[in-house]
Amino acid sequence: MSSKVGIVRVYTSFMDGMAPEAAMIEVSICPGLPTFDVIGLCDPSIRESRGRIQSALLASGFNMPKGHITVSISPSYIKKSGTVFDLPIAIGMLIASKQICMQEETAIYACGEIMLDGTIKGTPSAALRLRLVDKEYDYVFIPEDETDAAKCAGITAMPLNRLSQIRIALSEGMYDPCEFTLDDISEYDDDISDFSAVKGQEKAIRALLIAAAGVHNILLLGSPGCGKTMAGKILAGILPPLKGPEIGDVYSVMEAAGLKEDPEEGLILSDRRPFRYIYPGMSKGRILGNPGKLMPGELALANHGVLFADEIFEYKHDVLEALRVPLEDHVVRMSRDGRNYAFPASFIFVAAGNPCRCGMLYEEGRRCTCTPRVINSYMSRMSGPIKDRIDLVAQMRSIPGEALTKSAVREEVRINQKMRQLVKDAWQMQRERFNDGIFNGTCLNVDAEVFRADSKVIDYASEIAQACGFSARGFNRLLRVGRTIADLDGREDMEVNDVAEAGIYRKGETVRG
Repeated sequence: MSSKVGIVRVYTSFMDGMAPEAAMIEVSICPGLPTFDVIGLCDPSIRESRGRIQSALLASGFNMPKGHITVSISPSYIKKSGTVFDLPIAIGMLIASKQICMQEETAIYACGEIMLDGTIKGTPSAALRLRLVDKEYDYVFIPEDETDAAKCAGITAMPLNRLSQIRIALSEGMYDPCEFTLDDISEYDDDISDFSAVKGQEKAIRALLIAAAGVHNILLLGSPGCGKTMAGKILAGILPPLKGPEIGDVYSVMEAAGLKEDPEEGLILSDRRPFRYIYPGMSKGRILGNPGKLMPGELALANHGVLFADEIFEYKHDVLEALRVPLEDHVVRMSRDGRNYAFPASFIFVAAGNPCRCGMLYEEGRRCTCTPRVINSYMSRMSGPIKDRIDLVAQMRSIPGEALTKSAVREEVRINQKMRQLVKDAWQMQRERFNDGIFNGTCLNVDAEVFRADSKVIDYASEIAQACGFSARGFNRLLRVGRTIADLDGREDMEVNDVAEAGIYRKGETVRG
């Protein structure tokens, strides 16, 4: 652990944006006036660790080392912040001052914030940081309140709640690590409404099923109160549960954003996919994230889940245009201090809006007061490039009184269970077709051989694209939706009917002649 020149090395990890980075902390204590220097492009939260560590050492029965203390944190070219370095710095100081004796080249990993009384606390984004822990470390110490994060990372470590436990673990040979796994997490709880409550919307339900099965973006158009928001929430409920690394991704970004699902218990480790809701009055920074603080926004919080954008035609132009790159590349990019950062943002985009200014375009027996020019003007608030990234367009109408009465009665046979199984089977087919994590709606290139689409299917899709004025991107998305429809039927080969149905949902004509 310690070298001939009196340098002690302890290992840890920190967050560079949403990317975990490994770090090595070197501690040297030389004779001289009592000083404490921290170098390595560190912000004040790290340089102020001296006060926290000194008080914690004394409160834990240790002595503050005398002399000139130098702490170097590498890599020094990356700006670092946060209190995750407190515990490894304290351990390095204890070993360098011989208060704890260790053999040379002993590899110790540690992370955590130290309170003045010696209590050890967890820090944000632990689930991502702990993924860098490997079996090469002889000792791994984490805060006791990071055990859920350790389950996400699947590591073996010894949880601590006080600094005094370091002496017991290292000096007295009582290192007692635990193996953390995801076996014990909150199971999927089906407490959402059922699609059976969305009466009279069979075509919209079919479109939502296709969107869920292939991870396609969808636009729901309908009058106010017809059930668009409810349909979006139910869509999230028919998606398969999160698995393995996905749970850690969702948990970590919620940690980084400072969200707490339960005010008393904190974050809940669950396999439920996120559902995030945005609206026109929401700021651009809250939707995309804060580059100055590298704080994730709603797009990153919706990763592996559903992002529901209500009243899509009421958003400001710059906010809508800012969605173009994330919807295509499934990442949110930020820049700070000359460095580029990427936040994963792979989600199903569900947009909802009125088909016209008054919202009554699709309603039977009601007079829509909008002229074709007004309708076109209203719909043009969403630019062509954004529309091009929408795979499916579904129309929804208000349902009559008889159907409303039936929707209030819970059916014994729940539609969600059947749809969830269809989506699960379709996802399994896509996992076998692509690499894990890639779906029909997110694949970069459309390959006729991979999609099992013969020349007849391709020619028919080309005819539809030309007749409807689709771009090259629109043509590719037409084939992607057709492939998903075939997956829902459990067929290896695409058929012309798959493309025909995809064309109906892809066109989504909304303007009266």
